[in-house]
Amino acid sequence: MLEVLYMSAPWCAPCRALKPAIDKLELELDSSKVIINRINIDDNPELVSKYSVQSVPTFIFIKDSEMVDSFVGVKSIKDIQSIIEKWS
Repeated sequence: MLEVLYMSAPWCAPCRALKPAIDKLELELDSSKVIINRINIDDNPELVSKYSVQSVPTFIFIKDSEMVDSFVGVKSIKDIQSIIEKWS
Protein backbone atom coordinates (compact mmCIF):
# COMPACT_ATOMS: atom_id res chain seq x y z
CA MET A 1 0.00 0.00 0.00
CA LEU A 2 1.14 3.54 -0.76
CA GLU A 3 0.52 6.14 1.91
CA VAL A 4 0.50 9.79 0.91
CA LEU A 5 1.06 12.28 3.72
CA TYR A 6 -0.41 15.59 2.67
CA MET A 7 1.14 18.06 5.10
CA SER A 8 -0.78 21.33 5.23
CA ALA A 9 -2.13 24.02 7.51
CA PRO A 10 -5.45 25.89 7.71
CA TRP A 11 -3.66 29.23 7.33
CA CYS A 12 -1.86 28.12 4.11
CA ALA A 13 -3.51 29.68 1.04
CA PRO A 14 -1.99 27.20 -1.47
CA CYS A 15 -3.15 24.32 0.76
CA ARG A 16 -6.70 25.67 0.77
CA ALA A 17 -6.57 26.10 -3.01
CA LEU A 18 -5.48 22.46 -3.45
CA LYS A 19 -8.17 21.02 -1.17
CA PRO A 20 -10.93 20.52 -3.80
CA ALA A 21 -8.53 18.81 -6.21
CA ILE A 22 -7.14 16.55 -3.46
CA ASP A 23 -10.70 15.70 -2.37
CA LYS A 24 -11.55 14.69 -5.95
CA LEU A 25 -8.32 12.72 -6.39
CA GLU A 26 -8.96 10.84 -3.17
CA LEU A 27 -12.38 9.71 -4.43
CA GLU A 28 -10.84 8.41 -7.66
CA LEU A 29 -8.08 6.36 -6.00
CA ASP A 30 -8.28 2.67 -5.21
CA SER A 31 -8.34 2.81 -1.41
CA SER A 32 -6.94 -0.73 -1.21
CA LYS A 33 -3.74 0.51 -2.91
CA VAL A 34 -3.41 4.18 -1.90
CA ILE A 35 -4.42 6.20 1.12
CA ILE A 36 -4.09 9.95 1.54
CA ASN A 37 -3.55 11.10 5.11
CA ARG A 38 -4.13 14.79 5.63
CA ILE A 39 -1.79 16.10 8.29
CA ASN A 40 -2.32 19.50 9.90
CA ILE A 41 1.23 20.54 10.75
CA ASP A 42 0.02 22.68 13.66
CA ASP A 43 -1.47 19.60 15.34
CA ASN A 44 1.35 17.14 14.50
CA PRO A 45 4.75 18.57 15.41
CA GLU A 46 6.23 15.07 15.76
CA LEU A 47 5.58 14.28 12.09
CA VAL A 48 6.82 17.71 11.04
CA SER A 49 10.06 16.97 12.86
CA LYS A 50 10.31 13.36 11.66
CA TYR A 51 10.05 14.36 8.00
CA SER A 52 11.81 17.74 8.36
CA VAL A 53 8.87 19.66 6.93
CA GLN A 54 9.86 23.29 6.46
CA SER A 55 7.09 24.52 4.18
CA VAL A 56 3.55 23.62 3.21
CA PRO A 57 2.06 22.07 1.27
CA THR A 58 4.43 19.09 1.46
CA PHE A 59 3.61 15.69 0.01
CA ILE A 60 5.41 12.61 1.32
CA PHE A 61 4.96 9.21 -0.31
CA ILE A 62 5.53 6.14 1.87
CA LYS A 63 5.72 2.58 0.55
CA ASP A 64 6.49 -0.40 2.80
CA SER A 65 7.20 1.96 5.72
CA GLU A 66 9.87 3.88 3.79
CA MET A 67 9.68 7.33 2.24
CA VAL A 68 10.04 6.81 -1.52
CA ASP A 69 9.28 10.29 -2.82
CA SER A 70 8.30 13.78 -1.72
CA PHE A 71 7.85 17.31 -2.95
CA VAL A 72 7.11 20.74 -1.53
CA GLY A 73 4.72 23.20 -3.07
CA VAL A 74 1.87 23.02 -5.52
CA LYS A 75 1.89 20.58 -8.43
CA SER A 76 -0.89 19.70 -10.80
CA ILE A 77 -3.13 16.79 -9.88
CA LYS A 78 -1.85 15.08 -13.04
CA ASP A 79 1.71 15.30 -11.65
CA ILE A 80 0.57 13.97 -8.27
CA GLN A 81 -1.27 11.10 -10.00
CA SER A 82 1.92 10.25 -11.92
CA ILE A 83 3.87 9.93 -8.67
CA ILE A 84 1.11 7.81 -7.14
CA GLU A 85 1.03 5.53 -10.21
CA LYS A 86 4.80 5.18 -10.12
CA TRP A 87 4.78 3.86 -6.53
CA SER A 88 1.41 2.09 -6.16
